[in-house]
Amino acid sequence: MKNRSPYKIIVFAIVLAFTLLSIGCHADEGNASTLDLYVFSCGKADAILLQFDGHNVLVDTGENGDGEEIVTELESKNVEKIDLLILTHHDKDHIGGADVILDRLPVSEVRMPDYEIDSKQYAQLDAALSKSSANIIRMQSDDSFSIGSADFKIWTSTIPFNGKNDNEQSLITKVYYNGKTILLMGDAEDDWLKDLCFSGRNLTCDIMKLPHHGVYDKSLIALFAVTMPEYVIVTDSAKNPAEAETLSLLNTFDCNVYRTALGTIHLSVHNKSVTVQQ
Repeated sequence: MKNRSPYKIIVFAIVLAFTLLSIGCHADEGNASTLDLYVFSCGKADAILLQFDGHNVLVDTGENGDGEEIVTELESKNVEKIDLLILTHHDKDHIGGADVILDRLPVSEVRMPDYEIDSKQYAQLDAALSKSSANIIRMQSDDSFSIGSADFKIWTSTIPFNGKNDNEQSLITKVYYNGKTILLMGDAEDDWLKDLCFSGRNLTCDIMKLPHHGVYDKSLIALFAVTMPEYVIVTDSAKNPAEAETLSLLNTFDCNVYRTALGTIHLSVHNKSVTVQQ
C-alpha cells in the first residue's frame, strides 16, 4: 500500500470537516422554522397574530364587534388554541373582541397591564376572564420568557395611571426569532413613549408596529433613532388614516411602510430573512 504523507492526511481531514460542516449548515437552514406575523385589517384598531413552532400568540383583539371576524381569521389559519393573549391596554380598540375570543377558543395565558377602567368593553373582558380557565397575569413589572423558539420581552409602563392616560399604560412587546426582532408598540405616547426612547432599553428591531395607529407624536423621531426598523406597520384605516405629519416623517426614513388601511399584512420570518404579503 502506498504511504500517504501526514500533511496530505491533515489537509484531507480539514477539507472533509468543512464539507460536512457546510452540509450541516445548509440542512439547518433548510429546516429552519418560520414565524408568520399577521396584522389584521380591522379599522383603526389592533389585532395581531404570531404563529411559530405550532404556537399561537395573539396581541390585542380589535374593537367591540370584531371578535367574530377575528375568530374566523384565526380558524382560517388553523388556530385551535391560543398559547398567549397579550392585551396591551384597555382601550376599546384593543380589547373589544377579547370576550368573544375567550369564549370561543381555548386560551392558555393572558397578560395585561395591572389597572382597571370603567367601560363597557372592560366590563365584558372582566366577565370573560372570570369564566376563563386561562392563567391571568396582570403585569406590574417587566418580564422575559420563551415560547418555543421565540424569546419575548414585555415592558410595563413607568407612568402612573391617572384614570385618563390609558395609552400610556401600553405593554411593549419585543419578540426575538430566527435572527430577527419584532417590536409591538401598542398605543404608547406622550411621557411613556419619551421614557422608552431615553430609558436605555434595547429597542432596535427589524419590524416595528408603529404606536397609536399613526397619530403624530413629537417623540417619533427619537423612536426611529433608537429602533431603526427595516419594516414599519401602521394599523390605520381608510376612514381613519395615519396623520399626514406621521406619513411625511415615515417618508424620511429608509424603511418599508405597510398600512392596514390597504388590507391585512402578512410578514414571514424564515432563515433570518423577512418576506411581506399584502
